[in-house]
Amino acid sequence: MTVTASLVQQLHRINRQKTDLKGQLERGPKTVAAAGRKLQAAELNVSRIHDNLTRMKVDADGKQLQMKEREEKIHTWEGQLNTVKENREYQALKNQIAADTQANLVLSDEILELLESIDEVEQTLQEAQAGVEEARTELERIEKLVADKKVVLESELSRVEAELVEAEKGLAGDFKQEYKRLVAAKGEDAMAELEGKCCSGCYQSLTPQLLDRLSLGQPILCPTCGRLIYQDLAR
Repeated sequence: MTVTASLVQQLHRINRQKTDLKGQLERGPKTVAAAGRKLQAAELNVSRIHDNLTRMKVDADGKQLQMKEREEKIHTWEGQLNTVKENREYQALKNQIAADTQANLVLSDEILELLESIDEVEQTLQEAQAGVEEARTELERIEKLVADKKVVLESELSRVEAELVEAEKGLAGDFKQEYKRLVAAKGEDAMAELEGKCCSGCYQSLTPQLLDRLSLGQPILCPTCGRLIYQDLAR
């Protein structure tokens, strides 16, 4: 049985379709996984912001408690001023009251600054939570899209594989074994169309003898890369 260039060209076309469909099927789960990673990153970001916000609030509560305790001490010391008889003790209380009052002024500024930062972080948290919802919605959209597309692609792949089996019936003998070996190793890249006077797979020039065989519609093996070369005589 003579193998024609048109048959190899057909096989090349079908193998390319098969490779493309398989590639699309493989990319589906990868696309879903990428969207899943984006959602995980968004959730992790929310968790980090939330933890930071919690620490800031605990810090603010601690400072407010510290200021309240110091105010109570100041109030107690102010009451003791009227009962102190010695000038030295009176002055010591006055100094302590002044020092703690100044310390509370500094602490009040720190608390105010911290509360303002908390407001900003709470806004950031809201935005991050919105980002999580967007990422989750996008993941759900992609999952549905990939699932719907998978049904179509698998159906098309079954059709193409059946077409390939039918086309391969035109192969026989050693050529069939060589074709099977090449396709198993290289897939669609096992074949290449003649481009000018070169193999379009490796772009090496072919000898006049090989070009003559191609011009007669006979496929050949590229002596450089081993691909099955054919010439589209319909051009």
